[in-house]
Amino acid sequence: MNHYPSTSPDSPTLLLVDDEASALEAWALLLSLHEFSVHTASDGNRALQLAKATCPHLIITDLMMPIMDGLALCRALRADPDLAKIPIILWTAATRPLKEKGALGLLFERCLTKPVAFETLVEHARTLIGPLAPRI
Repeated sequence: MNHYPSTSPDSPTLLLVDDEASALEAWALLLSLHEFSVHTASDGNRALQLAKATCPHLIITDLMMPIMDGLALCRALRADPDLAKIPIILWTAATRPLKEKGALGLLFERCLTKPVAFETLVEHARTLIGPLAPRI
């Protein structure tokens, strides 16, 4: 787990979860340079612990991870009354992306297919976080 603080003390907090270490670090650094305070985790179990400790404004999680995958993390977050309302972006490199249909769509607000353009990710984050979100 790493923390990439923003230069602004009022920055919204993101929890970024991905088992690909280099991508996780690159995204976290880029987001922190654009006024987000970013905490990172490389698996769902650690992400759940961090979510409880930091109560982020938004969680961005990979789908396929060891120990606890992204869907299991989403289910655990939605089951916790203190974390259930945190918006979630699920992103995946899967060739057959999930569709936000039925009960599965209740687990997360957005599903993005990797690679994701930085501006696209920030736009989704901005929409989900609302007025706290920085402008790029």
